[in-house]
Amino acid sequence: MILIMALSFEEFRASLVSADGRGRLGIQLTDAEAQQVHADPASAQSWYAYWLSTPAAAAAVPAAPQVPPVPTAPAGDHDLTRIMPAAPVAYAAASPYPSALPPTSAAETPKKKNVGLWVSLSILGALLLIAAIVVVFAFSTARHWTKVDVPEKPETFHSEEFETGRFDVAMDTVNPCVVDQDWTDCINAMQAQYDANCAGVELTESATSLCADYLSAIDEMRALDEPGSYVATLGDYGSLSRTAEIDTREVSNNDQQDAVTHEAVCYLGFLGECE
Repeated sequence: MILIMALSFEEFRASLVSADGRGRLGIQLTDAEAQQVHADPASAQSWYAYWLSTPAAAAAVPAAPQVPPVPTAPAGDHDLTRIMPAAPVAYAAASPYPSALPPTSAAETPKKKNVGLWVSLSILGALLLIAAIVVVFAFSTARHWTKVDVPEKPETFHSEEFETGRFDVAMDTVNPCVVDQDWTDCINAMQAQYDANCAGVELTESATSLCADYLSAIDEMRALDEPGSYVATLGDYGSLSRTAEIDTREVSNNDQQDAVTHEAVCYLGFLGECE
């Protein structure tokens, strides 16, 4: 009877640390991966169970020395007794191992993932710092100015006539007296003309001069007045008329409008409302 022995777990585990040993076992692991499996008994046990389920296990196991047959069977009958490797465990059969390390637990995060996380966090932190610096600089250097939305509308005017409150006095050629009229009656007629047009009102400069001359003529006639005197001829003075003085002035149309503005802000010379 020939007895073939499988490698023990410890022999299998010891063979992992060398490339030749892994080659004989048919295990495709790098040196770093093999070191990790060797250092972890649970992982090494899983790989050992997986390896026993592969054809490489029988090919890699050396034959044990021959032992004399035990005469337990009748003459002519020969039984070949062989110790086979244990059947693959359920885990190894359901999930054949790849050439990489078996899955690690949630607590066993690879170092390279931690390094990538720190690099990402560092980049994110640097970007946030740059953004904060830009925001602070933009607000500290912001330029405030007044933007005109609707321009100012200036006031406009129109001309209109108005009475100044003064009066103009004119004299025509029709004398208020008649020939052969009593002298005193003629004086009274001229005085009535003066009172109706020159007295009690504010006169213009030309009207003031005319009325003063007219009154002077009346005073001269009074000085010449004698009982029984009459008008022999008509003089140069005529009848008076009065009109209100008219002038023109500029009057507002009340259409002035202030400009519509608001306070604008310009950031960094191009953001916001910039001129």
